[in-house]
Amino acid sequence: MEQNNFKIKLHGTGWDDVYPECIVYINDDVVAQGPVLPQTCFEFDYELQDDAEYVLKIQYVNRNTQLDVVRDSTGNIIKNRQFEVESIHIDDIELDYYNILYTLSKTNFVDYYYTQLHQQDPDTYPLIQKENTILGAECTWNLKFETPVYIWLLENL
Repeated sequence: MEQNNFKIKLHGTGWDDVYPECIVYINDDVVAQGPVLPQTCFEFDYELQDDAEYVLKIQYVNRNTQLDVVRDSTGNIIKNRQFEVESIHIDDIELDYYNILYTLSKTNFVDYYYTQLHQQDPDTYPLIQKENTILGAECTWNLKFETPVYIWLLENL
């Protein structure tokens, strides 16, 4: 069993001092939560068991599609409250953006309007997306990892 330090950098987009909100979990344990401003870093320590599997989750919460999306007269989105997973460090080791954060993650969408689009066109609007680090609808970004973390990192570079 080992205490590990996590640093999660997110970049939020908002206006009028209103930004997206998120909850960060390891498995089902809430480890951080709050608004995602243009430069947000959640830092926390978490005790990981040896030879175990975990899921780091970042959930976009409190989204209101009617207020958080601005469209022009033709329906095109011109402003959207959203955030991006920019980087994650575990014990001061940055996880590779492309090989780990982008490639190994999955995003599960639950947003009402997105699910309506999925019903109309499931190929264009899948409920589970791979290779996505931008959360622009109510959803949860997931990254599975294993301990020991250092060996998992080496296996995934």
